[in-house]
Amino acid sequence: MSYTVNTLRNMTRSCEMMRDRVKAVVFKPDERKVLDITFGPTAAAELVGRTPEALAKAEKEGRLAPPKQLNNGRRYYTLEDLTHIRRALNIHPGKLAHENAVVVAVQNFKGGVGKSTITKHFADFLALNGYSVLVIDCDPQASTTTMFDIQPEALIDEEETLGNFLSPRSTFDDFRKAIRETAWPTIKIVPSSLGLQDAEWDLTATLTEGGQAVREGLQRLRIGIDSIIKDFDVVLLDPPPAMGFLGLNVMAAATGMLIPVPARQLDYLSTIHFMDTIAENIEILEDHGTPVDYGFIRVVCSAYTPSKPGEADMWKMMKATYANFLLNQPILASEEIKNATQAFRSIYESKPSAAHATYQRCRDNLNAVFGEVLNEIHEQWPSKSISRRSSDTAGSVAA
Repeated sequence: MSYTVNTLRNMTRSCEMMRDRVKAVVFKPDERKVLDITFGPTAAAELVGRTPEALAKAEKEGRLAPPKQLNNGRRYYTLEDLTHIRRALNIHPGKLAHENAVVVAVQNFKGGVGKSTITKHFADFLALNGYSVLVIDCDPQASTTTMFDIQPEALIDEEETLGNFLSPRSTFDDFRKAIRETAWPTIKIVPSSLGLQDAEWDLTATLTEGGQAVREGLQRLRIGIDSIIKDFDVVLLDPPPAMGFLGLNVMAAATGMLIPVPARQLDYLSTIHFMDTIAENIEILEDHGTPVDYGFIRVVCSAYTPSKPGEADMWKMMKATYANFLLNQPILASEEIKNATQAFRSIYESKPSAAHATYQRCRDNLNAVFGEVLNEIHEQWPSKSISRRSSDTAGSVAA
């Protein structure tokens, strides 16, 4: 074996050992991530959409179990308790059973825009608020998979993976079996694996066959998602940073798109090319019998520091350029997010690393951003759509 290959292999093993040592410190004494999130009565009531008094009344009437209590008398609820409360009080924040999940691609070709970080945080935000989420990591780099505490290399001999499902050479065709549990009870994941890059090559090979083979290759992910489309409220896709067959599969499967763009000139300029490329590739999909029509496309300014004059100017330019497609709230750059991701967590499952007020500002900012995207998701479900209900009401009045 060559010097280059040996060197790279040794570096890989060294990095894997260091990663395992870091995780052993972060997750001790457990080998896997365990959520230890708790909520006081006010926070719990806000998350389920009720008042603390309403929860206390339901507990007094026996409809809810009383909250847990610390030695100092502080009452608290766990994430599982919130799920039980929603079930007991018939609170259903998500879609109706017959409606389809909304499939959101968090997409931009440029690296460093926060794609995987946003995917992870948005999934946790949705779960906290009672939604059932499936995350599909379509990026061979597997950053999102790692943040959900799954090691991609552990799947190298596994047959039931996304790579094998997408590959036309594989006989694995039960998409549901590629879904894994996470530490979050209402978040599942289809992890990335080392074989995902092989699937890209296998899919590309269908170009030589043409016709039906190409069409099936472009629709593989859509077919898999269609088999579980009613089992979840939201499906989040973390695509690769390039537009090959994996990226085309993501574009074909999505029903909505969230585009992270930092307030930096090079990122802004590269997004111009990204938008044009997306439009061209959707035309390619449609030419091959795969129609695409997104319910929404939104741009989110990511990792924004308003105190930097250059970024403040870019934010103004983005508002002028993207207009109604830009989310009103940018994601503010925060050491809290950086520190959390270094510990393989989102801030929703982390304790403050600095002052509590700084941590809370970060959470409030993310809640505002994701709340805007959630409103877009609701508009895709007739049962939740405010605009559709308003339209129906107006129609009834006019009649």
